[in-house]
Parts: sequence; C-alpha cells; structure tokens
Amino acid sequence: MVLASRILFVDDEPSIRMMLPPVLQQHGFEVRVAGSVAEALVEINACNFDMLISDLNIEKQGDGFLVVSAMRHLQPDCVNLILTGYPALETALQAIHDQVDDYLVKPTDIDLLIRTIEGKLKSRKLREPVARKKLSVLLKENAAEIQRQVLALMKQDPTLRSGFKDEAQANKLATLLAGLFDHLNGRARVPKDELLNAAIEHGNIRKKQGYTVSMLCRDFQLIQQAVYKVIRTNLHVMSPAGLIGDLETFHVTLNSVMARSIQVYETKTKRSIA
Repeated sequence: MVLASRILFVDDEPSIRMMLPPVLQQHGFEVRVAGSVAEALVEINACNFDMLISDLNIEKQGDGFLVVSAMRHLQPDCVNLILTGYPALETALQAIHDQVDDYLVKPTDIDLLIRTIEGKLKSRKLREPVARKKLSVLLKENAAEIQRQVLALMKQDPTLRSGFKDEAQANKLATLLAGLFDHLNGRARVPKDELLNAAIEHGNIRKKQGYTVSMLCRDFQLIQQAVYKVIRTNLHVMSPAGLIGDLETFHVTLNSVMARSIQVYETKTKRSIA
C-alpha cells in the first residue's frame, strides 16, 4: 500500500482553510491544516511532511517565511510552496528561491495548483537527499568565506580604523579562525595552547595598530556576525542534533579567546602601574 503524500496547509483565512484542504484530499493527498505560525510550528514538530503550502502573510506581512525556515531546518527534504496575493512581491520571492521551491499567486487555479504539487513531489523523489552537517564541519568548510567576510566587515565598520594591514596579518586571522573551528570539533573544555597563542598574537597586532580594548572587542563581534551569517545561509543543510550545544561551545570559546587577547592590554597597564 502506497502512503499518500502528506501536506501541511497554512493560511489564516478560515474560508480558504475550509475550501482548499478537501479539494487536495479528493486528489489523494493527506492534509493537515494550521491557521497561525504557532500552529504550523506545532505541526512541523509533530509530523513529517512531504510538502508545505503556506500563505505568505499569515498573521504579519512575510511571516510565511518563518514557517518555511522552520520547515527547511527541521525537515530539509520537504518541498516548500508559497501562496501570495501580491504579484509585486514576485521579485523578492525569486531572490530567496533557495528557501522556497516555488510560489503561486492567489487566487490560484486549482488545476494549476494540483499540477504544481504533483510536479514538485515527483522532483523531490528524484533529487539527492540533503546531507546534514554538524556546525563544526560547516564552519571549517566555509572558513575562507568567513575570513573574507570578517575582513570586509572590518574595513566597512566606522568604529574601526581599518582591517589588517598586510597578508601576513590576514593569515594570522586565518590561524585564529581555524583554531576556533578545530576546538569546536573537539569540544574540549579548555582551548588548546595553539588557539590561545593565536589570541595573544591577535591582541599584540591590534595593540601595535593603536586599537583600544573596545575596538579589539569589536573584532570578535564581527567574527560572530560572519559566523552567524554562514549559519543562516546553510540552515537547510545543518543537523539539528547537538546544534545548541555546539553554539554554546562556540560562544564560550570565542569569549575565552577574546579575554586572552584583552590580557595583552591588561599586562601593559599593570607594568605601567608598577
């Protein structure tokens, strides 16, 4: 016996929730319905779905994307279809096409909707399963991109004078980032000496460049910002298992490394007082 494809239909309009799901059921689909983002999140956590069909504006403008993001994260193999009553948003929808598999403009033709659903589900069966990655693997694979983003953010930040002055200093940043990501992979409680030495070297470089402690701390804020951008971009391929623990380890390690860099400044102050 072939199981029917299961669809989660999300829309805040009662009339549409009463009309469309029975039509989909007549075409052989199992349909579960949600009238709010909160109800949709409960369904996503409770059941496995083959397809999500969500209104773009459920309770607030654009919050259908919250449902899509949740589905991408928890069920990356699910097909995501957005319904929108605003054709002017088609360009914006196309720009985030990596998060949405397709979209239709409301009111949509039922035959077109059924054809779209069947076509997308057929393509889903043919595509390769999404390879889920741990945070440590994702960050190591994107280390060069993270470094590029950090350097760009340093140059753009109005509170900083500049980024690193030369390639050798940029390579020191690469060593620091590699140490952070390697430590996350091992998840040891205490950072390795190599990572702590890289933190001290980073502090020395910034001190020679005339950075204040607050400017040095800004460096680490930008590292965190770049890391989170990579995480947001790749949520659909990340493994949820252990993610919270990995993030906690990353934050603790980043703070430890920042503290070691700051000690370079504190040592100078203590010697001056003596």
